[in-house]
Amino acid sequence: MNLTYRAAEGVAESNNPLIANMIVTIVVFLLLLILLKKFAWGPLVNMMKAREEHVASEINSAEKSRKDAEVYVEQQQAELNKARTEARDLLESSRRQAEAEQARAMEQARLETEMSKEEARRAIERERAEAQAALKNDVALQAIAAARHVMKTQLATDEAAQRALVDQFLADTKGTN
Repeated sequence: MNLTYRAAEGVAESNNPLIANMIVTIVVFLLLLILLKKFAWGPLVNMMKAREEHVASEINSAEKSRKDAEVYVEQQQAELNKARTEARDLLESSRRQAEAEQARAMEQARLETEMSKEEARRAIERERAEAQAALKNDVALQAIAAARHVMKTQLATDEAAQRALVDQFLADTKGTN
């Protein structure tokens, strides 16, 4: 039995340092965990929170910038549409103004043509009246010459009487036409 006791003692002695080693390791590990929690885990968690907040802030900032850019694009699109509308209105206004100017020019030309026609008609009437008066005068002179030739008598010396006679003759002939 001695042998068995000694063998058991040897095992117990040899297990003692192992258990003690294990207990020391566990205590050191727990101590290390406590120290890590106190000195490393807190700053590490704080750093991770700060990083998380920074990333969230950057995401929010990027989202705000995207929204601002969308608003800016919409404003620019609205201004572009407004400029296009103004340009279209300006072109339409210019076209209407050109048409109105063309209509005014056509009306002016028509009026000038009418005035020229009226002026020409008056000039023709005036020249016709002058021609008629000249013709009347020539006819009167020819009639007087013919009457003088025919009558060489008592009317030969009284030219005023001859003229009155011709005027009377022309008035009579005018009344019959």
